[in-house]
Amino acid sequence: MQDENQVNQMEEEGISKCEGYYIIKYLGHGASAVVKLGQKGHEQVAIKLLKVKNEQERPQKIQKLQQEVQILEQLNNHNYDGIVQLKYFSDNLTYIKKNGQIVNKIGMILEFGEKGSMNSYLLTLKRFNEQASRFYFRQLMTALVYMKGLNICHLDLKPDNILFDSDFNLKIADFGFSKQANGLINDFFGGTKNYMAPELWDRIAYDGSKVDVFAAAQILFKMITGCFAFKNCQEQLYILIQQNDYAQFWNIQNNTHQTLFPQGFPDDFKDLINRMIDPDFNRRITPEQCLQHPWTMNGEANLYQIQEQFNNVQERINQQLKQQEEEYQRQQQMRRDQERADQEMRNLLQQSQQSYKSGNSQKKNPMINKKRQLMKKFKFTFENRVLKKSLPTKMIDEILIYDDPKNLFCSIIEHFDKCGKIINIHETKYKLNVNIMENDQEKQEMLIELKKLEGDKLRVEVLNLGDDFIKFNEEIQNLKQSIQQQRDEVQIQQQ
Repeated sequence: MQDENQVNQMEEEGISKCEGYYIIKYLGHGASAVVKLGQKGHEQVAIKLLKVKNEQERPQKIQKLQQEVQILEQLNNHNYDGIVQLKYFSDNLTYIKKNGQIVNKIGMILEFGEKGSMNSYLLTLKRFNEQASRFYFRQLMTALVYMKGLNICHLDLKPDNILFDSDFNLKIADFGFSKQANGLINDFFGGTKNYMAPELWDRIAYDGSKVDVFAAAQILFKMITGCFAFKNCQEQLYILIQQNDYAQFWNIQNNTHQTLFPQGFPDDFKDLINRMIDPDFNRRITPEQCLQHPWTMNGEANLYQIQEQFNNVQERINQQLKQQEEEYQRQQQMRRDQERADQEMRNLLQQSQQSYKSGNSQKKNPMINKKRQLMKKFKFTFENRVLKKSLPTKMIDEILIYDDPKNLFCSIIEHFDKCGKIINIHETKYKLNVNIMENDQEKQEMLIELKKLEGDKLRVEVLNLGDDFIKFNEEIQNLKQSIQQQRDEVQIQQQ
């Protein structure tokens, strides 16, 4: 009964759906995909949707999906728990938007990492203690040994791609860059810069498993200290390693992290990191050797201790994810606004071209150019801009006019733009704030809004937000004259 009520509530709220799963919230995104939380009854899943800019890009994205699916299917075939499980995939996922519009998406439905990513906990806790770090390092190396046995390498290991299940066990996710290779790889040199091994930067054939070990060294160092050992392989700190100056490298690290390690980093930890970040991947330690290293063999936290520590920060993690979702939505809205602005510009250009073809030159349509220039300068569009109704009452010094609202609004903006007095153009109304005082006087404003009266008649409503009524009345008269002058100029040019 509870599930039925929950479903009814989701239906009423108009929540998006994908393949029968209600889209509960945003989980994260990268350059090529966005991940959302889906729910059907008690089941929760991660829905990874590949970004497709245009139809020309679609075949490439389908191929990328097939490559990742092929890797995941092999990894999931052996009942190993350290890899996220693939549940379903398609290049034609049915996605129903909030407004009821149905679109097709390229993507996959995956096991949900209920406790979030390692990165979320590092951002909140700053660092893990040595016992917890060792616990997760052992789990990570065990996963890499398993993958190596199938000749699979990840090539984009980082805390963002390491998830925790409901018990806080580690699971590796996001195999979008992964490769299956029996020898050296020479057809991919990407990843995330902070974690990329030097052979990727140098674009030479490499051992994929050793690339993963290098990235794991950065992950381990970050778990222990909260920082990278170095920003990337081209930074001066790593150049010390390439010059075999390990002593100077660790002297700098000891000074940087003196609060954490007053006596300096333990020798066994330094030796492990040195072996994992060796510039020559032929000398670099293997995942199996990492597991057998003295530092790794020391005491680690048990799962109960991990759960007790990490459960205490769940609320902070959730708040962090909410902020990330809000930022993502803000960026998406900015992108949509820009796309609408670009479309309006294209429409205006198309209108001008059509006018030209029909014998009406640009000169006879000056408002087209004005609109385009003003929209570009002030970064506004008429998409979703609402023309409110005005009460049919007589107003002192009102400006009444029959005109297209877009043209009139642009005329008002152009008038105040010439004096440099525009403060703000509202996003959804035909409204703007302007400064009515001179530069050397106290700043006062007036609020101007274009509203609709009966028929096609428009009213320019002006509200004084200052005390200088003489200056206010002058500005209204100037605005009236400017609007009339602009209309006269247009009529002359159209004759």
